[in-house]
Amino acid sequence: MVTASVPEHARLGDGPVADVLMLGTAEWDSPIATNQHYVARELARSATVTFVESLGLRRPTLRRDDVVRMAARVRRAAGDRVTPAQRPRPAGTQIVSPLVLPVHRTPTRPLNRALLRRATAGWLGSARPRVLWTFTPVTYGLEDAADVVVYHCVDLLASFPGVDGVAVARGERSLSSRTAVAIATSPAVQEHLVGAGFPRVELMPNVADVSVFAAASRPAAERRPAALFSGNLTVHKLDLRLLESVATTLRGRGELLLAGPLAAGGGSFDAELRRLEELGARHLGLLTPAQLAEVAGTCAVGLIPYAINDYTRGVSPLKCFEYLSSGLAVLGTRLPAVAELARINPHVTAAGADDFPGRLLELLQPAGDAVLDDRVASAAEHGWEGRGAVLRELLERELARVR
Repeated sequence: MVTASVPEHARLGDGPVADVLMLGTAEWDSPIATNQHYVARELARSATVTFVESLGLRRPTLRRDDVVRMAARVRRAAGDRVTPAQRPRPAGTQIVSPLVLPVHRTPTRPLNRALLRRATAGWLGSARPRVLWTFTPVTYGLEDAADVVVYHCVDLLASFPGVDGVAVARGERSLSSRTAVAIATSPAVQEHLVGAGFPRVELMPNVADVSVFAAASRPAAERRPAALFSGNLTVHKLDLRLLESVATTLRGRGELLLAGPLAAGGGSFDAELRRLEELGARHLGLLTPAQLAEVAGTCAVGLIPYAINDYTRGVSPLKCFEYLSSGLAVLGTRLPAVAELARINPHVTAAGADDFPGRLLELLQPAGDAVLDDRVASAAEHGWEGRGAVLRELLERELARVR
């Protein structure tokens, strides 16, 4: 467990409004910052936050990446202080790495429950109001110890390959009767939660750290005909044939840039990346947000080349607003969330596979500074500064209800 310093609000004497236990679906130092990392940061402005790293909804394999990940978890659970932190810890937070078995069926549940309760003993014994803010429905009954429960559902988890759909469904049935509010990040997720019996569901599409990207946006004269995809390079999300078509289309006309980890959620992307590189794509590796913003600020188009499947139908890509706040035009497949954004934002285009290359060439044409500024402005209200205020207000309202 890693403990950070006391938050500013506590030093000023106001005191944290609550103790928040956040159950994540990723490690704190995972390669890409996702919704849960930003929510932890924003809630830590008014509450203490204990972030519990992933309990392992996806069953691991004996692939090298999974073995390395499991070994790292064992070291963290044992109190590893050698490995440097990759992501800043917000003041007032703790990062907990429980050593649980990544199997959530009857034989392992009693042991996992005991291990998880031991790892979260500080929160369980808190005299302040206790809030369970969970991104996973597999909670092992921790909601019974909470004064307020928020289920923040960012994906159709049961649809992801390798995830135990039975454990997810069982957890959601249990949570539905105890949750004060469920947050859905896309209409498909909202529909799912309503169908699962959650009495109150609020739609909050993903937002981005827009200020970081807007600060690095470059004027039109410094742009190049490059298309950028930033994110996890995985066969579970990406339409590989479409990406190959993009790479082929850009040869001699521009460049396809790929930024992000390879198959961070499991599996492999090595052969697929080699094929894309043969077609002219360039992999920039894993970049920090500031590095990614510097690259994006010189490009023309941001891509969301996702396959349409049961899992991605529930995805709300926060990269839409990263791209826009970098001054990029956005071109994506017809995911529901992308199509909805395209309906209201003229700088976002949703296209089918046949139309994608042609639309890309159109969007690669030089745009003036006024257009770039308009793109940046269209993302300004979709940043974590505003969303953080909304989430903190929601938390205080729910705490007021139970006082």
